[in-house]
Amino acid sequence: MLEDITVSVALVSRQRQVERERGDGWVQTGETKIVELDLQGVNLTNADGSGKTVPVVEFDVCIDVADMDIVDANGNSVGAEGRPTRGWERHTLVNHDWENDPANGWRVSTSETLEKQPCEASD
Repeated sequence: MLEDITVSVALVSRQRQVERERGDGWVQTGETKIVELDLQGVNLTNADGSGKTVPVVEFDVCIDVADMDIVDANGNSVGAEGRPTRGWERHTLVNHDWENDPANGWRVSTSETLEKQPCEASD
């Protein structure tokens, strides 16, 4: 399932995270919501080392995790006390299957947490 949305570093990182958390009996409850999404760049002519076209798109995403928690096997929260409920992440998406599937071949290749002020609440 992770292979459907991630590749490269993002895939390996998420697989390790899932293995570790499931091994500890942890599960996520609730939802992570996207509050704001800012396009940072698009390169549809990017080529990999073999000359194959691999387009790249980069987004900054402000997420809200106020309704999400990670709980242990006993249902106790393992989240840090006082954690911020909003924050920014940068996601780089690539399409290694651009020539065959330009619309559906996009996968997250890298993600990083950004050190910047959280987005404002819109309610």
